[in-house]
Amino acid sequence: MKKIGILAFVNKEAGGVYQYTQSLIDALAKDKTNKYIIFVDSNSGDINSYDLDVRKVNSTKPNAIVRILKAIQLLLLLRTSLLEKVKRSCYDDIDLFISPRVIMYTQFFAVKPFVLTLHDLQEYYFPEFFTLQERIVRFVTTRFLSRKAQKIICESNYVKNDIKKFLKIEDKKIVVLPAPPPANVMNIQITEEQKLTVKQKYNLPDNYIFYPAAFWQHKNHIKLVEAFKILTVKHHDLHLVLSGSKQKNYSSVVNKIVELNLKDKVLLLGYIEYVDLPYLYLLSRMLIMPSLFESISIPIYEAFALKVPVCASNILAIPEQVSDAGLLFDPYDVNDIAEKICSLLENESMLGNLGNKGYNKIKKYSHENYLANLSQLFN
Repeated sequence: MKKIGILAFVNKEAGGVYQYTQSLIDALAKDKTNKYIIFVDSNSGDINSYDLDVRKVNSTKPNAIVRILKAIQLLLLLRTSLLEKVKRSCYDDIDLFISPRVIMYTQFFAVKPFVLTLHDLQEYYFPEFFTLQERIVRFVTTRFLSRKAQKIICESNYVKNDIKKFLKIEDKKIVVLPAPPPANVMNIQITEEQKLTVKQKYNLPDNYIFYPAAFWQHKNHIKLVEAFKILTVKHHDLHLVLSGSKQKNYSSVVNKIVELNLKDKVLLLGYIEYVDLPYLYLLSRMLIMPSLFESISIPIYEAFALKVPVCASNILAIPEQVSDAGLLFDPYDVNDIAEKICSLLENESMLGNLGNKGYNKIKKYSHENYLANLSQLFN
């Protein structure tokens, strides 16, 4: 029996990485052949850990000298732990770590094997979305971790090709392994009473399209709002519901909503408790996913699991993920976005057909199958 540490240093507002981490734990909690220990920040209590052991780690910021030493270590690709003995003892009994995200802290726990999940290399496509400091940190950290990891998990062939192209990692080190949505979405028992409760709680309109995404620039809220303005000319009672944490681009989106006189048509719900989120999908006409960059979109898989139709960008890995189970559009073209949404709104049989196709597609991504693939990887 191996002791495997899960580095769950993530909170709910992290969006897709949080959901990915939760889905990973959902699967590993079913495994009785290994012992799993979840490492979380001392201030975190977000992750559903089932009956797995949890170790809380104090992630206080190191002093300037230690930060400089860590930076040198990263640049020189040196794997030596800089943790004090008392902190290092927290990790000494672990045989293997799995890190669901790229973080600076990973390589300093102990000099132990680790598996890294690399979600995307967005900075190579949209450097303008990052500050110079952010780009440097991402480059140095990703370079170090990808070279030192025993295996790298990614969720699409598109990202695998990026890892080979930009990071020069050999093919056999990279494993394409998509995660299903978290178990509370896959196994949800829908009730009409709860649907009504959620609708009243968030004051949801009868007719809306739904986009759950943190307000980062690459999430393309601005183009979506502009396309929605076009839609309102023909569909007077249609609303747009946006949920997600208020990140860098939030104020720009709000300004665009005001500029286009859409304040009464666009609902900004902020962060939504995950227990309520499935009902926001189910009460909508469709999921709209206009993102400019996705290695894989967890909301698309969530919509599939709930038989909710998907209308999404035709960029990068999304066509691979969606296949024929959704309608695709050019995310840079507001007219195309509006046209594709409109064509779905006016075709109930297509809406139902896409919902069924998505559901049939996601059934292959059970947590049992996911666990089997993870176990093979660990072994």
